Amino acid sequence: MRRAYNAQTGPYAYGQFGHNNDTQHLSEENEDMTAELKDKVKALKSLTIDIGNEVRNQNTMLNDMDLDYHKSGNFLERSMKRLGIIGKGSHNYHMVILFAFCFLVFLLLWLALKFR
Repeated sequence: MRRAYNAQTGPYAYGQFGHNNDTQHLSEENEDMTAELKDKVKALKSLTIDIGNEVRNQNTMLNDMDLDYHKSGNFLERSMKRLGIIGKGSHNYHMVILFAFCFLVFLLLWLALKFR
């Protein structure tokens, strides 16, 4: 009998039309929170899509950089092979020509400074 007595005055008492006022308030609050949660999920979904697009763009740029570095490495490797071929040659005229060029440059600089 205690339930019947408290049902009219307790927290779960029914209102004028047979609806529980607290239950109605809780359902409205749940609907508001559900709407907020939907908005947050939409924002999170769009953010996730944007992150995915950015990751794909960054991966494309990294692949392009990798190809460029590979091309540069091949170019450098070919240049080193050519220098190796020049260095293995039996003639050493390039050292004589380099020495003569340096001597000529220093001579011209000395003359330019002396007769200023």
